[in-house]
Amino acid sequence: MKRSLINQLNQLSEQLKGYVAALNYRYLNLCVKAEEVSLLPVQVAIEGELKNLEDVAYAGKKGGDDYSLFIVPKYEEDLQPISEAVMHFHPEFIQKVEKETVDPGDGSGSQEIPLLKLTVPEVNDDRYDVLKQGTKTFYDMCKADMEAAGIETESQLAVLGLEEKPEDMDNLKKAIDEVSDIWKKKRDELYDEKLKEIEEAHDKWKAEQAGKMEKEQKAANENRVATSMRLTPDNDEQ
Repeated sequence: MKRSLINQLNQLSEQLKGYVAALNYRYLNLCVKAEEVSLLPVQVAIEGELKNLEDVAYAGKKGGDDYSLFIVPKYEEDLQPISEAVMHFHPEFIQKVEKETVDPGDGSGSQEIPLLKLTVPEVNDDRYDVLKQGTKTFYDMCKADMEAAGIETESQLAVLGLEEKPEDMDNLKKAIDEVSDIWKKKRDELYDEKLKEIEEAHDKWKAEQAGKMEKEQKAANENRVATSMRLTPDNDEQ
């Protein structure tokens, strides 16, 4: 079998892998929880030059907080352009400037440093709809790209395999189907996992809202009872 035919199999495998990796990356940027990967595309304008966030700041999460990211600029004056850059790529993040006391360990003693706290908003009804639509859109894009790659491979095989033995071509096509099935399965798993993550976050928000309403209703009932008890003696005297 010609090397060019085997190359078609390898090329398709790499293409499908790339499309699924791109889907995963896009899903990580549809933040339900804080994802450090979501900050990778952020570029900051510093003195007229675009720089990657990692070049101008330290970023990460704190233990026990799944919904916040923290950015510490290497130079304090870069805090504002960093904030603006994050806003451009992730306008949904809730930003707050905080101060933290640290000891650099150089004998200079403790000092306060500014940091930018980014909080992923809760998945209320509005975000729920946006996240689900984004999840479906990115899935459809990935699926279309994968199907186009498969069609192109079939077209190449039809030309390159004209002089090959039928049984060899059948084995090659079987291998291509197996590779395609592997990445289709992975693509669908990512889609299902993202939808599940969104549903769980939305259910959490609804439960919290129900709890708040229950508390408010209980407080209102207690207030009515207290008001009634204050009024009763006056009514009895009449």
